[in-house]
Amino acid sequence: MAPPDPGRPFVGSAALTDGSLTSHRLRSGYRRLFPDVYIDAGAPVDPFALVEAAHLWAPAGTVLGGMAAALMHRERWYAADAVRHTVDAYIVGTVHAPRGIRLRRLRRPLPSSQVTTTSGLLVTTPARTAIDVGRWEPHDDRAIAKIDAVCNRSRVHVDEVRALAAELRGVHGLNRVRGLLPWCDRRADSPPETRLRLMLVRAGFPPTPQLVIRNQYGAEVARPDLAYEEQRVAIFYDSELHRRKATWEFDGFATAELTELGWIVIRVTAAMMRNPEVVLRQIVSALRRGSARP
Repeated sequence: MAPPDPGRPFVGSAALTDGSLTSHRLRSGYRRLFPDVYIDAGAPVDPFALVEAAHLWAPAGTVLGGMAAALMHRERWYAADAVRHTVDAYIVGTVHAPRGIRLRRLRRPLPSSQVTTTSGLLVTTPARTAIDVGRWEPHDDRAIAKIDAVCNRSRVHVDEVRALAAELRGVHGLNRVRGLLPWCDRRADSPPETRLRLMLVRAGFPPTPQLVIRNQYGAEVARPDLAYEEQRVAIFYDSELHRRKATWEFDGFATAELTELGWIVIRVTAAMMRNPEVVLRQIVSALRRGSARP
């Protein structure tokens, strides 16, 4: 038998049974991730490998949830780091979890409407995942950002999350999540954008996320992270990505075109967000200038 794929986890006892590995080879050439689950000693253990390994360890019927499910739904801001520490899993029963797996015990299995299969793994649906990451995050604004991130990458609408939250009963933290959902918006492309949007909404200046701005020929010029169409104010959050030469040049071109079309462009950085009151003042000033124009 051929040895296991060196880049993916596998069940050690199965490899011994089918003869693809000897006990000595298993002990000397492979690293144990969870009980009876191994990976090649030289292979990098990425977040997807950890989630797959947790799935291989778990009893039949286990459903991966929280940030493990978010990772499988392509969430890109929180999930990868989270699963390196803990993989959340829903389970019916009293089995003891190894280090690195946190069991969310259930009296009865999750309804099939809240479970889906992704890359062969049973995971919670995007809507249930959004609810769970929100209720398991104690900080409200961070919970909102996590819900935004799950909805953005999975393309599930917040209304779908809200509908599921209205149906659920007896779930700890559910009322808090229901109160947070009106602040959520799947158009937020990053947690800093969520933070900036929340600041503006709470100050009484709700913006439009990801507004498509076109030139006189109908061609798309830019899609600001946040915008005020009436006042023609476009706001971009510039992350580390925007320091790359190609991105920096594109940003410069977009700024020039927007300015030519009469838009006021504001670019916000992480350093600027350390003084949110200054950022708010600058945006409000731009809105006033925009409103004063004929």
